[in-house]
Amino acid sequence: MDLVLYHFPGACSRVVMTALETIGVSYEDVVINIFKGEQKSPDYLKVHPDGKVPALAYDGQVITENVSIQLFLHGRFPEAGLLPALDNPVDHARTVSDLVWCGGTLHPIIRQVRMPIRFTDGDPSGVQAKGVEALHTVLTRLSPRFSDKEWWYGDAWSLVDVYFAWCCFIAGNGGFPIQDYPTIAAHQDRVNSIPSYARSLELEEAARQRHGITLPPPPS
Repeated sequence: MDLVLYHFPGACSRVVMTALETIGVSYEDVVINIFKGEQKSPDYLKVHPDGKVPALAYDGQVITENVSIQLFLHGRFPEAGLLPALDNPVDHARTVSDLVWCGGTLHPIIRQVRMPIRFTDGDPSGVQAKGVEALHTVLTRLSPRFSDKEWWYGDAWSLVDVYFAWCCFIAGNGGFPIQDYPTIAAHQDRVNSIPSYARSLELEEAARQRHGITLPPPPS
């Protein structure tokens, strides 16, 4: 089995890296330095025509889009417990819905908070303000979810927890007051303590040092 993860330290590819570290399978990690525009290079566009990370090559066949990669890895390595093992098709669909929500609803909100300039050629402050407003609404709704259970689905963590925590990390890095939501902040701390997630952070830091990558400061 030949696995190659195309990623960038700090990006949402961390979720896929955590999945691979949890599975314990050997893989090659290839950094695509988006600060240098490598995602738009002719070579990488052959891998991912949209010029994004992550991408996963599996025996020469490329899978793109974060949620699709996560679902593929869960299906290919069910014993790893990346997502709940469910026989009920409705419950399974709801799990997929949670991942899709992270990728299609929450993730864009986070980008408005952390990198609002990507959404406009003008003053990004209004874009960021709308993102902050939307995120406050989301976290107010979700805070009670973690009041009586540790993880999204209860007693065991899943990739939904990892994706959600990554989004909160990026928002906090952009100046959003995650600490104002104690149950969310506590959940983020629990995700940080997951061994495979911690290994992903170490691998990202090593890649950052290796490639001389310095993350930009939060927007003012």
